[in-house]
Order: sequence, then C-alpha cells, then structure tokens
Amino acid sequence: VFSAAYSYELPFGKGKAMFSGAGKTANILIGGWEVAGITYLRSGTPFSLTFTATQVGWRGGRPNALSDGSLSRDQRSINEWFNPADYAVPTPFTYGNEARNSLFGPGDIIFDTSILKNFRFFERVTMQFRAEAFNLPNHANFGNPATNISVPSTVGRITSAGDPRQIQFGLKFLF
Repeated sequence: VFSAAYSYELPFGKGKAMFSGAGKTANILIGGWEVAGITYLRSGTPFSLTFTATQVGWRGGRPNALSDGSLSRDQRSINEWFNPADYAVPTPFTYGNEARNSLFGPGDIIFDTSILKNFRFFERVTMQFRAEAFNLPNHANFGNPATNISVPSTVGRITSAGDPRQIQFGLKFLF
C-alpha cells in the first residue's frame, strides 16, 4: 500500500512569490488558490477459493489445488482472473489442500484531487470554493473474482468494480 496526502498553496497574488504587486482586482482572480489530493496505490487483496462443502468448519470449504492456478499478468482478464481448471473439489468428507488466501485480486489506483479558491473578506472571514474529483483518471478498480469452484459459470470472473469518477463542488465559510 502506498498512500500520499498533499496540499500546496499556489504562490500567486498579494504577499506571494509571484505577482505580489498585482492590483486588487487581479489579486482577487489569481490569489488564494490551492491544490490538494490523496493518492492511494494498493496491490490486490488476498482471497481464498471455496466450494459447496460437505464438511463443517473453516477448513471444510477448501478445494484441492492441482497447481498454483495463477495466471501471468498478460493472461489475466475480468473473465478469467485465475485458472479454475487448476482446482478440484476434494473427495466427499475430506479436506482440500488449497492454502488460505493463496490468490490475490486486482489492485487499486486512486487519485482524489481538489482545487480550492479562498476569498478573504475580513481578517477572520473567508469563503472557500472547492472543486473535487474522486478517482480523477476514472480508472476501473475491480473487486475480487468469484471464488466458488462449484459454480463453473462464474468462478474466476470479476463482476464488481469500485466507484467511477465523481466530481463535486462546494462552497464553505470559515470564520
């Protein structure tokens, strides 16, 4: 997991490094801007395969691994994240040999950003306009695949994804 939060006040306008000598109207337009964001990168979460078990308990639902079942990055798709043919239902009333959380789902790439404009009215009163974008590049962050090998039509398929890009605007008063 990599996570970074950042905020930067742009150096424009009165009392700043650039355009500090701008007139009052120009300062209203170019001063008081900030950019901020949160970047979150994560490898996939681990998951375990299951089947419709005849044994009770957490070990009762583990299948037999015939090989490691993983596919290379260029072979993976949302229709086949792992090779279901590499797993089998164990003999009735026995436990499977598949390790817990042995496979990993797709990772997440999230860039949440915002741009802010502060309008200072008095010494203690500021109005802030905010434009915020969540998942700015609109990257599809897929969920884990279906894991029940007893259902061959869905096993290994990814059918869910995180939220698409969302944009919101806000206005708030700070006093």
